[in-house]
Amino acid sequence: MMLRMLGKIFVAASLLFALLPTAVTAQEKMALLIGNSNYEQHPDGYSWSALPNPVNDVEVVGEALEAIDFTVTVVSNGTKAEMSEALDRFSAESADAEVVIFYFAGHGFEYDRRNFLVPIDAPIKVGEHELEEEFVDFEKLASRLSHAGTMLFILDACRTGSDFVGPGQGVEDFQPTSRSAPTPIVMTRATTLGGGQPIQPASAGVNDYDFPPGANVAVLFSTGRGVPAYDAAPPPTHLSPFALEVSRFIGLPKIEVSSTFNAIRQGVYDRTKVFSPPQAPYTYNSLPPRVYLSENDARNRNIDLEQTEGLNVTLEEMARTDENILILRVLAEHTVEEIQWLADNNDPVATYFLGYMQEFGIGVPRDLEKARATLEKAAAYETPYGELELAYFLHHNGKNAADRQRAVSLYESAAGRDFAKARAHYARVLMAGVLVEQSPENYLAGLEQLKQATESKYPYAFYALALADGAENQAKWIGSLEALRQDGDVDADHWLCVFNVQKTNYDIALPLCENAAEAGYADAQAYLARANHEGWVSEPSPRLAKHWMRQAISSPDLPAGLCAQLLTMQMELGDVGFETPCSRSS
Repeated sequence: MMLRMLGKIFVAASLLFALLPTAVTAQEKMALLIGNSNYEQHPDGYSWSALPNPVNDVEVVGEALEAIDFTVTVVSNGTKAEMSEALDRFSAESADAEVVIFYFAGHGFEYDRRNFLVPIDAPIKVGEHELEEEFVDFEKLASRLSHAGTMLFILDACRTGSDFVGPGQGVEDFQPTSRSAPTPIVMTRATTLGGGQPIQPASAGVNDYDFPPGANVAVLFSTGRGVPAYDAAPPPTHLSPFALEVSRFIGLPKIEVSSTFNAIRQGVYDRTKVFSPPQAPYTYNSLPPRVYLSENDARNRNIDLEQTEGLNVTLEEMARTDENILILRVLAEHTVEEIQWLADNNDPVATYFLGYMQEFGIGVPRDLEKARATLEKAAAYETPYGELELAYFLHHNGKNAADRQRAVSLYESAAGRDFAKARAHYARVLMAGVLVEQSPENYLAGLEQLKQATESKYPYAFYALALADGAENQAKWIGSLEALRQDGDVDADHWLCVFNVQKTNYDIALPLCENAAEAGYADAQAYLARANHEGWVSEPSPRLAKHWMRQAISSPDLPAGLCAQLLTMQMELGDVGFETPCSRSS
């Protein structure tokens, strides 16, 4: 990362770049990154704990942004004065930028529903009237940086190895694998005058940021409420898992910001699921469709395409995991050019993924004609994933009855190759009378497909059977799904959540929905929003309703029916900063 020093501030050189359909220069894409590691230890023995990795984090994230032609400013170990000076300078310089990113790594907390970022020279004991003097008020920072373009806030501000460092407790006691933000001691005027003990009404982490109406804003928090952000999770140990995934995905070409942030969330969750609890970032936005940070792949690998290795995706993953998750992982490891080269050289997996990319406009322009040709080639390899994707394409984009009939044959063929996802799709076709005649024989055949899918421990199959295989068998299928949940399969939490919401077993549903929502399931997030808005099991909480509604409504995976419900809720809550249309899946 080639940066020139301005005190503790490093400014990267500008390069030309094309963003969206209109060409823009690098000066129109600007980022301010602040990483605070070396928190000062104060003589009274009460201090914010030191953090090994934030300085490393912003260096790596800065390099990733430079690669897609952002003008990057990095502040390492900023005092309050240095952070304020950097913000003043950056606010003026970025006023006309097309895209602005603010990234903070360090300590942060919430007090009286306001968010504060912690400079390295901040005390941990502070008077209530001194908060803005000692800390950086995030909402005021965001207002200063707001402008007519796109604004992204990325906050990794809930981190420490233990609580604050007190008397007799040194920085060496810090455990670098975990971050659970300390709680500052805030002295209120009433407490001080009354001679009482200091109180701690602040809470660890940060509160949701309320967008101004009409703003094009996206927010990504490194972890959810009450869940620690890990300072390191091997491999490697010199970066936080959050920064590692941000740098991995932030520069992917022709990926919408919402999908990029979802990929970061999924990557962090997968990387930390060996810990208890796993780290689960969350994101929400009010961006219009097709906002990309990069139009072209900036990676210059200087390698011979003939040396390109195949895609690192197993048959089991393709049988159980949604394509929109897998494709971003593939794009993080391979350029579009490499995937195209593999497909041209008869790689079945690459051909399948390339067709999916062309079908949905991920990483490449959407082109249904090209997608069909590529998926025809993928299906010709007689792989279950190739046949299934062509079946789906013909089902939803077929031009005539012959295409739709062929879709049925392909669903059947893919299911016959013992591919759990294909069995589930084929079962829906048979049981709902979609593309085929609705009949008792087809319904029973669909049940058999689902039962065979359970042999692969496919959670959806157990859920579907619990609804469709008769009341006498419901407990058996739910029990099997519960066993998968106990084994750590969060998809089982998801389908148990959906099942119990449908059965209005809300007290059972909500803990399951929380697990699924934290793992990124949009429908589970929507259910939690409704639960907190409508008071399913406790008093309504507008704050939590907004928290979950914003995440759900920002997801491209939210079903249209739930999205419509949440837009109604949005109006009732007066959350006017969001204007997301319900252009969702069915």
